Amino acid sequence: MELMKEFRFEASHILPKHPGKCSRLHGHSWVLRVYVKGEVNPETGFVMDYGDIKKVVQPIVDLMDHHHLGTWHSILLPFNSAWGLEAQIYPSSENLLMWIAEVLTGPKSTASSEVNVLMLLPWSRLELNETCTSAAILTREEYDALQR
Repeated sequence: MELMKEFRFEASHILPKHPGKCSRLHGHSWVLRVYVKGEVNPETGFVMDYGDIKKVVQPIVDLMDHHHLGTWHSILLPFNSAWGLEAQIYPSSENLLMWIAEVLTGPKSTASSEVNVLMLLPWSRLELNETCTSAAILTREEYDALQR
């Protein structure tokens, strides 16, 4: 069975390589959906407690909420950038989703004391909606294959 927990946050980004209006500073009401797949525990009746999913994911969402994602291409407001995102990340939905996956999986270089990764999340799929009609989706199988 697969569970899904949804998280919402507000954040800006710039995509300077984009040929259209997204090359300018703009913001979104982002939606992150985290899926966890597993067997139903006969004792609890749960695959996983939704509260446990929230304990792991919410600190990551809090790092992005009301921040600028990725880098500025000048020295404007450097302290508004989301902590923990690599300084050179190109903040497309796809790259942001890979960063979230790394944090949830227990990365080599992006784990931090500011992100609660004490209980790594056995996620099966991640979905990041940039708008109400556009989303990037990453499966665990795709992520694991890219890490090899």
